[in-house]
Amino acid sequence: MRTCLPALLISFAFTISSGCDEPQLPPPANVNAEVTSFPGSTPAVSMASPSTTRPSRDQAATSDQEDNTHTPQPPGKAEFAGLSGPIPVTWTWEPPRHHFRVAQWIVPGREGAEPAELVVTTFPEASGNTIQNNIDRWTRQFRSTDGSPPRPTIDAKTVNELSTTMVDLEGEYLGMGGGWHKADYRMLVTIIETPDGSVFIKLLGPAETVSANADGYKTLIQNLTLKN
Repeated sequence: MRTCLPALLISFAFTISSGCDEPQLPPPANVNAEVTSFPGSTPAVSMASPSTTRPSRDQAATSDQEDNTHTPQPPGKAEFAGLSGPIPVTWTWEPPRHHFRVAQWIVPGREGAEPAELVVTTFPEASGNTIQNNIDRWTRQFRSTDGSPPRPTIDAKTVNELSTTMVDLEGEYLGMGGGWHKADYRMLVTIIETPDGSVFIKLLGPAETVSANADGYKTLIQNLTLKN
């Protein structure tokens, strides 16, 4: 048992970090926890206490200085994790609601449809954090009408000397734990391999809204460049 404990702790730590880029889905109303919002849904919850969901003052200052995560960005341009690219001017920047996120935007729907959310996250490279493992994890968060996981559409290419892998999934969204379901959801998520590690750019929300903004998302990915 003593020799197995370090391996178990490492596996548990990776499981926690790999799932933190997922938006939280609506909890039961009587849950007493820190509340955050999710576009197009009732308030969502972070089960950790405020002291564990926020970085220390020194960490926050360093993060803000390096990534400008809490500096409002002008319409039409996105900068995050050493990358920059164009976005539609209708997408609204907001401060990241979780310290694993380096940037996020509210993506509006058409004619009053529920909005989606564009979230950018970064994680240190770790054993098991492969492209295929991430694709498998995202696929398990969706369910087709027959109850099976949907088949993702995968598009891997090099963009401005950056290796990118875009994944497209649609169906009933189960979230991380599968406790709260969202029908007719779609996710466009791209892994960008940069010199400093992997960057995850995820557009998630009602299928109608994501489809209406898919061209804007793909324009962002196709024009990403490393900041000088």
